[in-house]
Amino acid sequence: MNEPQERLWTLPFVNICASNFAMFFSFYLLLPVLPIYIHDVFHTNGSLAGIILASYSLAALICRPFAGYLVDTFSRKPIYLVAYIVFGGLFFGYYAVTTITLVAMIRFLHGMSFGIVTTSGNTIAVDILPSRRRGEGIGYFGVTTNLAFATGPMAGVFILENFNYETVFISSFCISLVGILLVLLLRVKPKIPEIKAAPISLDRFFLVAAFPQFLIFMFMAFAFGVVTNYIGLYGKTIGITQGAGHFYALIAIGLITARLLTGRFVDRGYLTRFILIGAALLSVTYFLLSVIPVPPVYFTSAFIIGAGYGLICPSAQTLFVNMASNHQRGTASGTYLSSWDTGAGAGILLGGPIAEMFGYSYIFLVSSILLVVGFFLFLGIGKPHYEKNKLR
Repeated sequence: MNEPQERLWTLPFVNICASNFAMFFSFYLLLPVLPIYIHDVFHTNGSLAGIILASYSLAALICRPFAGYLVDTFSRKPIYLVAYIVFGGLFFGYYAVTTITLVAMIRFLHGMSFGIVTTSGNTIAVDILPSRRRGEGIGYFGVTTNLAFATGPMAGVFILENFNYETVFISSFCISLVGILLVLLLRVKPKIPEIKAAPISLDRFFLVAAFPQFLIFMFMAFAFGVVTNYIGLYGKTIGITQGAGHFYALIAIGLITARLLTGRFVDRGYLTRFILIGAALLSVTYFLLSVIPVPPVYFTSAFIIGAGYGLICPSAQTLFVNMASNHQRGTASGTYLSSWDTGAGAGILLGGPIAEMFGYSYIFLVSSILLVVGFFLFLGIGKPHYEKNKLR
């Protein structure tokens, strides 16, 4: 039966997807430009630039537990709107500052607003989705992020090559402004169910039931932080001086393809299988990328890496939500995203020193090993623990 409440593409869901796309597109527009801006304008070395860029993930990680608490305690749309406004306004900060210290401060504040806006946006999306199609809907919601990933960096480079840094920052602000207008038009329930838990307790900030999964997904996220930040430099070492930007587009195509083909199967009991398949696929691909440094493997691996994470990410987010009670949806989303931030941030921070000591191919080998560890940890601990503790 096709009951009205089982409809997936409702107006609120389309709205939250569109606002999410605008937010991530404005973010990814700046992604390839900011390292160049920091280097050219402030003449920093690679290590300092890496620390500044990684501070974004650190700030998001720090505030996500509090963001989960806020969206589980107060009305979610106002939190989403305020965080979105701060997120968009900070794009002007990069161009207005005059010292590298101020850039670092703006980057940190931007990461904090990003942590809140993504946690609240993901939670609102889960609220809107019908429970029986939640995994499928989360997959489609994630596609908007992937579309932004496929188009944003290339658009940012195009604007920089044809205009200047100021135009890039203004473009990011204008796109985020569109997202803010979409949030204003978003219709969601103004209140959430009353919370019976203690006002202040650990499970209001962190989904304790999913602690094993939190640790396991850090291993899988590490490799994503490595590939998104160091693949261009690795490409130069193997003779790929042009077309490295296509690598990101191929990752996005793989992500979108996997999400579209497998989304509805997450709700049919394939959730843990997709996580294991994705981890196995990624471990093999990262290994081949490390030991066979040729362009065909380089570009083919991009699509497969995207497909692997396209299997893991929506399944993992659904897993966290399934282990949380209804009044902990924000906490569940925040815990999942914190796991991702921690792993990816570790990949960014440790990838540079490892590459300096052993070479860029080595960081992909390390990523492959960690993915194997993550696979067996999930198979032996994460999967049984989830089956025992899931609430739906």
